[in-house]
Amino acid sequence: MAFNRELSQFGHYVFVDDTTGKIGITTNYIPNVGIGTTNPQYKLDVVGDARFTGNLQPSDLNVTGFATFVGVSTFKSDVFIDGTLNFNGDLLQNGQLFTAGVGIGSTTLRAGSDVISQKIGVGFTDINFVGDGLLVAGYGSTVVVDFTTLKVTAQATVPSLTLLTQSIILGATDNNKSYLTNTVGAGFTVTLPSIKQPGDFVEFHDTESTWDINNLMVETQNNEQFKNHLGVIDSPLACDVAGAAVKLVWTNSYWRLFT
Repeated sequence: MAFNRELSQFGHYVFVDDTTGKIGITTNYIPNVGIGTTNPQYKLDVVGDARFTGNLQPSDLNVTGFATFVGVSTFKSDVFIDGTLNFNGDLLQNGQLFTAGVGIGSTTLRAGSDVISQKIGVGFTDINFVGDGLLVAGYGSTVVVDFTTLKVTAQATVPSLTLLTQSIILGATDNNKSYLTNTVGAGFTVTLPSIKQPGDFVEFHDTESTWDINNLMVETQNNEQFKNHLGVIDSPLACDVAGAAVKLVWTNSYWRLFT
């Protein structure tokens, strides 16, 4: 078959609309059009570079090899990547920079996180767990922790003990504290807070071992009582053992006494 044909010979393939100026290649068969090839395998088979200066709206786009998009590319449906995603520049989510760090049990980013140099996935680190701990469940679940370069840092402040040398009425902010009591000169009375929650405590120490000579008296408010292992004790409580310490814990019914 000759390669040179007149246009009239393609009448059953080529459709020309004189009104709209549209040209279509149509048939009941499946003709393929090749540009740069004499053996097209697709409807339009281009061997070489192709340039589009407008919108390209394919229903399915299958790219084999490298594809370079210059400018903005918008995908209005899901994008599936079977392989490695390699990109230069920032990764945005809803127009905002996608930052690193995963907070489990927290709504904030990992402390010190930055652009996605910290990742999620196999071989990556830097996941913070905030809460009761890590629970891994499921078939074949395995967690490997490498302690080779384990670094633990912590900051804690140990509150100092307040020294008492005279009678005082404690307030709500004085709960959950320990006190040194000095009764060398004379005994005195400490009145426990009227506002407290179950579990709140107050602790007293005989700093100079003189409670046996000059007692520390502990009073309650609202006719509250004390209770030790022997039973209930009415207020006030006399601390009269030299060098002792007492801890009083509010149970919502009475002050539980521990010595």
